[in-house]
Order: sequence, then C-alpha cells, then structure tokens
Amino acid sequence: MRLIFYRALAALAIAVVVAIWIYPTLLPIQKQLMTASGILFLILLLLQSVLIVSRIPENRQRVFQYSSDIMLSSLLIFSSGGLFSPFYLLFGLIIIASGTHAVRLLPLAMSTLACAGYLAAVYGDAWFVHGSDLDTQQALYVLLQVSVLMLIGSVMAYIARHHASLRASSDKIVRQHRRLKDIHDNIMAEMSEGVIVLDSTLHVSDMNESAIALLGKESIDSLLSISVLNAFFCKPLLPEVQCEYDNHGRILLLTVRKLTPDHDAAWLLTLVDISEIRHLEKQLIQQEKMALLGKMSAILAHEIRNPIHTMAQGLEIMARTPESNVDIQGILHDEMMRLNRLANMMLEYSRPLHPEPVQTYMPEVIRSSLNQMDITGCRKVNSQCLVDELLIDSDHFRLVLDNLLSNALAYRYPDSNVTVYLDADDMFWMLRVDNEGEIPAAIRDKLFEPFISSCSNGIGLGLATVQQVCIANDWTVESSFENGKVRFTISGLLQPVMEHVKGHHPDEEESKVENG
Repeated sequence: MRLIFYRALAALAIAVVVAIWIYPTLLPIQKQLMTASGILFLILLLLQSVLIVSRIPENRQRVFQYSSDIMLSSLLIFSSGGLFSPFYLLFGLIIIASGTHAVRLLPLAMSTLACAGYLAAVYGDAWFVHGSDLDTQQALYVLLQVSVLMLIGSVMAYIARHHASLRASSDKIVRQHRRLKDIHDNIMAEMSEGVIVLDSTLHVSDMNESAIALLGKESIDSLLSISVLNAFFCKPLLPEVQCEYDNHGRILLLTVRKLTPDHDAAWLLTLVDISEIRHLEKQLIQQEKMALLGKMSAILAHEIRNPIHTMAQGLEIMARTPESNVDIQGILHDEMMRLNRLANMMLEYSRPLHPEPVQTYMPEVIRSSLNQMDITGCRKVNSQCLVDELLIDSDHFRLVLDNLLSNALAYRYPDSNVTVYLDADDMFWMLRVDNEGEIPAAIRDKLFEPFISSCSNGIGLGLATVQQVCIANDWTVESSFENGKVRFTISGLLQPVMEHVKGHHPDEEESKVENG
C-alpha cells in the first residue's frame, strides 16, 4: 500500500504541473489524450490496489505495476510534446525503482519496455500530431536517450544482482541464527542446572526454566546481594567464584563466571541443587564419626587407664608412707593435668564448627597464642606478622595456630627455634609455622588423620583438628619436610572488607617469647 500512496502522490504532483504549465498549450487531441491518461491512471491504480490484497505472487504484481507505469508515462510523453516532453525522466525513475527489489531481470525488462514506450511516444507524436518524420539531429537525440535508459537498466540490474546476493547471505545468516537459537533454547530447557545470564548492569538477560524452579519465590536480587558475589562483581580477581545459598531449606551451589565484555551477556550465574549431596555428606560424616567412636573408645580407655592406675597406686602409697606425700602429690598433679589435656583435645575435635568471620587485628591474635605457649613452657618462638587486619574467625585461627605451635614444639630439635610467619598478597593470606626437626616417615602421609602420633604423650588429635577447622573455613593446609626443616602452611582467600598488607614495622616485625 505504500507504493500505491507514492504513485498517487506523484500523479497529483504531475497533474498540478500539467494543469498549470502544459495543458493550456496543448492541441485539442492532446488534451483528450491527457484526460484519457488520467482516467486510465485511476483505473490502473485501483487495479493495483486490488492485486496487493490478492494471492498473486509478488513478482508478477511488480511486473504489472511497473509496466502500467511505463505505459502511462508513454501516453503522458505522447500527449505532452513527444520529443520535447519534460516527463522523459519518469522512465529513469521507474527503472531505478524496479532495481530495488533484488530481481536482476526486472530492471532489464523495464528498461527495454521503457525504450519501446519512449520510441513509440516520440515517433507517434511526430507522425500523428506534426505529420513529419524526425530529422537526423532529433534521431541522434532519441538514440542518446534510449542509450541512457539502457545504461540505467544495466546499472540497476547489477545493483539488483548484488542486492540479491546480500539478501541471500542475510537470509542464510538469519536461518543459522534461528537454528542456533532453537538449539540454545532446547539446551536451556533440558538443563537441570539453573542458568542465569546477566548484563553489564546486573540485570537478567536470559534465564532457563530450571533457574526459575530453583529460585521459587526468591528474587534474583537476594542472590546478587550475597557478600561474596557482590565483592566478585565489584572486583573479579578470580575466573569464577562459588558459594552456597540456603533457599528455604534447599541448598543451592551458586557459581558466577565473568563472560566476554558484552553489554547483554557480561556474567554467567549457575545454580545447582546440592541438598541431596549435603544430606549424604552428613550421613557419611555421621558414619565416619561412629566408626571413629569405637577407635576413640579404645584409645581413651588405654589413655585414661594408665593415669588412673598411677593415681590409685600413688594414693595407696600415700596411705602407707605419709613421709613421701610431697613427691606423690606432684605425680598425681601431673596425671590429673594429663587427663585434663586429654579431655580438652577430645572436646576441641568433636565440637561442631560454624565460622563467624569478624574483622580481627592479627598481631594481637598471634601474640596471645605465643603467650599461651609461654605458659606451657616453650623455650623460644619467633614471630613475624605483615598483616594488620583480616576478616576471619579469630577463634578458629587461634585454634589452628595453637595446635601447629604445639606440634612444632613437640617435634623440634632441642634448643632450636620455632618460627611463625603471617603475610598476604592481593588475593590470599598465608600462615606459615616452621621448626627444625624430623617427623617419622611412617606417619608423614597420614599426619592429619586422628589418633596418629609418634610422641609418647600425644594422642594424635592436634593436626586432625587443624584439618577439620581448615575444611570448615575453606582454608587450605599443606605440609613439607626438607633438609631437617618441617613446615606447615595455612592459606585462605582474602575477604574484600578492610583488609590490607602493612609495611615493614620494627615493633611488630619479630617478637621472641622465651621461657626459663
């Protein structure tokens, strides 16, 4: 209908020009032809409007439309002066319009038809109106005009061919895009994992049905407000970050990965329901605890029986020989302390761990641990702390450090030092405890298993507790033994809240705690 409107608008402009400047100068027969052309135009315009709503193929409609335009233009030229008609340019406009439809033969056919219509109008005007033939100069002028029309048709045919090639490529790309979109939609629909694509402004660009089902009534904003994810969005130091989210009893594993710097797809958020896995883990842990319970009972029976037996003998001797009470009281005190230490170790190992990170001044934590070692009688511990504050569970950190120090003091060479070192980079903090000494090769591969110890007064729960605390806090623990040096390393991810690495400070660079 747009082409019908443009044709009517062009016809109105031509009618105004003809009525003002051309129609008064025409002969009576030319006026009749001009009137007949106007009536024929209206009939053809109505017929074209009917064809648009019909089922006739579009290419056939175009041939009829442009052919009727050329026929009307020929009548207009014939009735308005023939060779000297100003409406010759209409042929060029019609050929150009026909070349915009990506059909190569259409502009060639229209240019041929336009040449025939132009020759018929010019020669018809010369023969029937003026009663004479064209002279040589006029014939050359007509030949030039026809050549121009053929040239326009050839150029438009080339443009139409190029247009058709581009359209074919575009259609192929569109089909491929639709096929890929269908594949994408099918994959997203079949995935059991929830997939959410976020744009650069953290708004949802795409989301599959699984993600909607896993979220339930929970909004996406509640997920994005999690501190770990929020920090990753602000400063993505790692390729991806994971965390768990309790959605009304359903445990979801959230993974966020930064995509290419695309405005519409900048972040990929996946959701996996791990509720069943966590339930099975709890059952497995419970079974492991029950298995350890039997082993623990046997060890406790052995460990407790010896001090009780010694204390019973001491009390019996005290009753028979009161003069030796002082020495026997010292023995009883040592055995009581042994029982107390055994009870504390069992409580630390068996109690549940729920990390509660707070902003902690680390030099003070290390200093407190060293003071505790001072009470237990260690000779010398060197410390170096290059971190001011960490967002960390200070009680859990202290528990790890105390057990590592106890282990280092137990296995160090006589009169050798134990070194505590805390440092951090842009991503991780690292605690290192070193001592000079040896750990028997037989227990190196199972240091972190409970009840593994080569010390006569140890029960093997210190390093097992260290590993248990590290797992609960997502820390890593490593051990190395080389050239008579034992090293335990604890590392964890820096939380992006007020942490920084301080510079060299003489007051806190090294502290030595010595006991007599």
